Order: sequence, then structure tokens, then C-alpha cells
Amino acid sequence: MLSLALLIGLLGALRQADARVATVAWRLQTANVALCAKPVMLPGFSVETLEQYAPSKRAEARTELGLGELPQVGAVVPGSTADQAGLRTGDLLLAVDGVPTPRAISGNGGYERTAKVEAALAKALARPPVTLTLASRTISFNGDRGCASAVQLVPGGRLDAVADGQIVQVSGAMYDFIGNDSELAFIIAHELAHNIVVEARRADKAAEQRKAELAADRAAIGMMAQAGYDVEAVVPFMERLRRKNRLSWLDASHPSWTARLAAARAAVAERPPIRNRSLS
Repeated sequence: MLSLALLIGLLGALRQADARVATVAWRLQTANVALCAKPVMLPGFSVETLEQYAPSKRAEARTELGLGELPQVGAVVPGSTADQAGLRTGDLLLAVDGVPTPRAISGNGGYERTAKVEAALAKALARPPVTLTLASRTISFNGDRGCASAVQLVPGGRLDAVADGQIVQVSGAMYDFIGNDSELAFIIAHELAHNIVVEARRADKAAEQRKAELAADRAAIGMMAQAGYDVEAVVPFMERLRRKNRLSWLDASHPSWTARLAAARAAVAERPPIRNRSLS
């Protein structure tokens, strides 16, 4: 697997990394909808606009990804209702439920136009089906019921993953450190748990936050099992993280490694092993 640092010059491969994160997140969010107090309909695809890329990268984004005036489909999750309706990576988005998508390209980089398209999709998905007018055709789909959170892969040289109640972000360094989809699922599920599981919500006091981290680990292992990922990958992955020196994701706000690994082993032992290793 190519390092995310190398993918910066290979935008098509970077899009593949985004698609991998989106697919793992979608599986976790849809398989664990019972945990969510307020489920939403997930689009099952990501949106890209040219100004998400720095001005120095836009010529490359035009050539390699076909980005331009119109918002574009960046990645489609296999098995989602959008995928089943025939939506494909690279499709150009002209309108959502008849409302034209924003086309103006700003001079600076940013996510403003992408956010507007995502907001239009969320509004339309609240009353499905959604009709997308594409450059080549029109399709309709219902979305997929799941836990609300936007899950993003972001640049960053630190081993890190964060959640703020609405968004989950995985750093490029953490993505590069991960060895398989089950490890990626654990990282995403842990942060999703902070957003959707009451016991795992972020706390201000250190002692309460350490309890929340243990709760997020337990919830993540359960969410992985529910989504078909290999929970036996968790403890070896955590042990690899312990051996690293640069650990912002596992800082002083987290429990000791002894306590955390013991709790993880106990949670894994409660889950039957995955026999089909193709899911890992």
C-alpha cells in the first residue's frame, strides 16, 4: 500500500484512500444504527470540488480527476443505495432534487462549496428518495440508514484520530500506520463511539475522560464485530501503537496501557472470532 505522503502527488490514489475510509465508515455506521439516538440517511458517496485542492494542485486535479466547474462524485461505497442506483466515481452533479449545485470556483482553497452540496444532500435525504441530475443522466436513491457523523481522511504527520460530536477525522500518519481494514475499523469505530455512545462521550475532567476512552474501546470492538470486522486484530494493533514514540492519539488523557490492553482483551474475548478472514 502506498504511503499517504506519496499519494499527495497521485491524486487518483488519494481518492482511493478516501474511498477506503468511506467504505469502512459506512459499514460501521449502517451496521450499528441501533446505537444511534437519531439515525440519518447516509448518501453512500463523497463529494469533491476543485477548490478543495490548493491552487498549486488544481491543474493536476483537473487533468487526473476531471474536476472543474461542477461538483463531482469522489467515491461511491459498494453496496450503498447510491451504488445500486448506478452512481459512479467521477459523475458530475448538476442538481439535487432539482436545485442546481453551486458552480462558482473561489480563488482560495476550501470546503465551502463541498459543504453546500453535502448540506443539500442531507436535506434531500431527510425525505427520500433523492433525485440527482448528473451530466449524463438522472438517478434516484433512498440513502442508507446509519449513524450520523462525517468521517474524513485528513493530512497530518502525527498518529492521530479525533471526533467532535459530528465529525471523525483520521490523520494521514495514522492511515499509513494501519495495516488492514480491521485496524482502520477500530480507529474509526473508537472515534464514532465518542460521537454516538453516551458512556464514551468526551469529558472535561481527566478521570471521566479516561473512563470515556475505555468505553469507546469497548464500544468500538462491539461495533467492529457487528459490521463483520476481525476484533482479534485490535490488541496486536494497540500493542504496535504502544511501541511508537509519537502518540498524540494515546496521550495523558487516555488510560494506562496496562488498563487499556486488559480491557480490550476482555472485550475481544466476549466476541466470537471472524472465520472469514476476507473481511479483515
